Amino acid sequence: MRKTILIVEDDSRIRRIFTRLLVSEGYRVIAVVNAVSGYEVVKKNRVDLVLLDIKMPQVKGDVLFDAMQLFYGGIKVIVSSVYTLLEQKKLISGAFDYHDKSQGVDILLGKIERALKD
Repeated sequence: MRKTILIVEDDSRIRRIFTRLLVSEGYRVIAVVNAVSGYEVVKKNRVDLVLLDIKMPQVKGDVLFDAMQLFYGGIKVIVSSVYTLLEQKKLISGAFDYHDKSQGVDILLGKIERALKD
């Protein structure tokens, strides 16, 4: 069974790049533009991994992370942001991993593969 990855990213260009990449790797992808939509997806779907941006309009990624941990604690999260890794860890502690978008998609893919290992 294919693993499902939820992308919560307000930047449409990044969302498209991540979606294309992950679909080409064989993952089922659900991509949403904000944290509220991301929470609705988690409530209604089995999600194996969330790629979570931090800085989004209205509800920020840290709020969604806290809500997911409270109600759906088993979902692994990789924070993916333009913030440095140190800043990401300060803003959202306890994620499975952290990805600085400037690191590129190859490093991100490695982190995703580690997160989804059975």
